[in-house]
Amino acid sequence: MPLSPSQKEILRRAIRDYSFPPELYDFILDRPDPQPDTRAVEAKIKADLICGDPKRVKNGLSNVLYWGFARMAIRDTRVGVFRNNVTDDGLDRAAKLFCTSISPPLTAIGKLELPQFSGVSFVSKIRMFLNPETSATLDRQIMKIHRARRATVLAKVRVYPTQIPVNSQNAEAYELWCRRMVEISTSYFGGNFRAADVERGFFQLVQNDEVSLAGEILENA
Repeated sequence: MPLSPSQKEILRRAIRDYSFPPELYDFILDRPDPQPDTRAVEAKIKADLICGDPKRVKNGLSNVLYWGFARMAIRDTRVGVFRNNVTDDGLDRAAKLFCTSISPPLTAIGKLELPQFSGVSFVSKIRMFLNPETSATLDRQIMKIHRARRATVLAKVRVYPTQIPVNSQNAEAYELWCRRMVEISTSYFGGNFRAADVERGFFQLVQNDEVSLAGEILENA
């Protein structure tokens, strides 16, 4: 069943109303680096990730964590653990991977064994920042939709008690999720939204405690 006009408008409004702190950190000047909006956050992180310079890649990955944990007290701890434990070899391999492909498989990112990037939640954030046009985040907030509606594309994702592990099955399920976001944009919004934007619309519905509605829209779209 396709989306009704009202469901389409609800999703459009959620995409428009998406709100998350546009916060980054300047690791060179050692001070917060607030941004005007999410697009500016995306541009800065992507530039660091794809530049090929391991030092800048380290800062880009640090900001994936800094942004992703913006609403949590553990943010600085998680960023510190990453920066103190990531190896030069890991950064070299990450720099080569990200400047070679903006849509590497989740398993390829997982094999880098970067501290704090062991699960799909943050590995998919790297993919999203590399290519928001066709890549989206997949985290435990989004997986709340699956608990409300079982017959959606999220049914193929396997969640364990503490995380969504990066494995071949979840990597394939993630690609299906991303394609679904693109398809929804194409079918209902003339392709005017990116995969990341559509996912954020669903995220916004979850944040608004409208999980059942998000599941209904995802199932019908």
